[in-house]
Amino acid sequence: MRLIDKVIKGILVTILIIAIISVIYLVVIHNPGEGYTEFYMLDHHNNTTDYPTSIPQYSIQKINIGIKNEEHQDMNYTVKIKSHNDTITKYNRTLKNNEESITPYYIDRTSYIGANQELDVELYKGNDSNPYRTLKLLYNVTAN
Repeated sequence: MRLIDKVIKGILVTILIIAIISVIYLVVIHNPGEGYTEFYMLDHHNNTTDYPTSIPQYSIQKINIGIKNEEHQDMNYTVKIKSHNDTITKYNRTLKNNEESITPYYIDRTSYIGANQELDVELYKGNDSNPYRTLKLLYNVTAN
């Protein structure tokens, strides 16, 4: 084999190795995918099976509100909890990438008996004025 053939073969093998390493880096390591935020509601047992849907009048029921940052950067969040378009409470969380926050909330507006009362939980990202996600809980307040 001539020297020029060996040099060309060496260059081609080197280029092939660099190309394979580049593809592995771009596909497996570097590709973070599209960022998103998980926003969810859990019952008092941290499950999704036993939400308070029938609440005795004047009682208090617990839910948990979860946020998980999958945005690939630190994020500031604001959560607003509303009933009849009135903000009941509001809180802020700053989460690092892949960090999760679960915050208890106690439903205590149970003085009026009635069906299909609605609790809206809104998540705002950064300084956005429109909610990123909204959760709704419908519940009935019943006589004791």
